[in-house]
Amino acid sequence: MNALEKLRASRQKPSGQRLRVDPVECESIGQCAVVASRLVQLDRWGYPVVQTGELVATDIGQAQRAVNACPRRALFLEATS
Repeated sequence: MNALEKLRASRQKPSGQRLRVDPVECESIGQCAVVASRLVQLDRWGYPVVQTGELVATDIGQAQRAVNACPRRALFLEATS
């Protein structure tokens, strides 16, 4: 395995975290989808819909930007078991 293949493989490793939404706190502002469009889609009412599975290592930065962009702090990263 060459260096490029090792780098690609390391980016696809599970991160041990997943992106979650607190529906009570969310006010459908949509900043999360602006900064992390690959991870967060908005439903027809503007509320975020996130993937349910574990994030891969390459998605952590984008997920953290979505968490930081939320003015209501309705998004958070959660450790998976």
